[in-house]
Amino acid sequence: AHRHHTLEDLVDTLEQSVPRCTAHVGPEDGAGERFADELLVGSPDRDQHTRMTSCGHPPPLLLSPGHVVTMPSLHPSPPLGVQGLPAAVEHTLDVFSFEPGDTLLLYTDGVVEARDTRGRFYPLAERVARWTDDSPEALLHHIRRDLLAHAGGRLGDDAALIALHRTPVDRH
Repeated sequence: AHRHHTLEDLVDTLEQSVPRCTAHVGPEDGAGERFADELLVGSPDRDQHTRMTSCGHPPPLLLSPGHVVTMPSLHPSPPLGVQGLPAAVEHTLDVFSFEPGDTLLLYTDGVVEARDTRGRFYPLAERVARWTDDSPEALLHHIRRDLLAHAGGRLGDDAALIALHRTPVDRH
C-alpha cells in the first residue's frame, strides 16, 4: 500500500495480482475460489473524510455514541480476480465522514454469516448498537463473546473484526 498514492491505484494493482497468486491453485483445491473480496479504507489523520472502495466485501459499520450506520458502498465492484469480467473494472471511491469519537467496524463475511441453531444469521448491526459507547477493545470483546454464543460456541467460517476509533487530533 505504501507504494501507491491512491486507493484506486492500489486496488488496480491488487486486481492484477490475484490471477498470478491463484494460478497454482488446482481444481481440487477449490474450483471457483480464485477470487478475493476486499475493502480498502483510507482515513488520513487530519482529514475527517474517509475514502473506501469495496470489491464484494461486507460494508463497514460506523458507530457513534448511541448510533450505528451501515456504510454501504454506492459504487461496489465484484470481488478481485473474478473470471470473465472486463480487464479494467472501474473502482470508484465512496467518501464519508469519520468524526472524532466515531468507531469504524470492519468485519469479514464469516461474522455476519454465522448461524444459530435455527439457521438465522448473526445480526451484527443490531447487536453492536448495545456497545456504541465502548472502547474498541471492549467492543471487540463483546462481539466475540456474543457471536460465539449465537453460533453455539463454534464458527463454520473464518471471522475477523477490526475496530478503528477516531480520536480528536491535537492541533498544537
